[in-house]
Amino acid sequence: MAYNPNFKPVMLTMAQMERIRAIQDAEKDKSPLNLAPTINAIARSLVDTALNQMEKQVDAVR
Repeated sequence: MAYNPNFKPVMLTMAQMERIRAIQDAEKDKSPLNLAPTINAIARSLVDTALNQMEKQVDAVR
């Protein structure tokens, strides 16, 4: 894999990985082609959602 300075590794606990895999399995079950997003795609989506929620909370306090 080529090095990309825009990406950084993130450490997850086993419990977090299990929950992400459960999301992946659920998405695969919903897909008519039996396809699922990658672990990385799911993790990025979850981080984006969490950051957006935090941003809204900070904006609400201001």
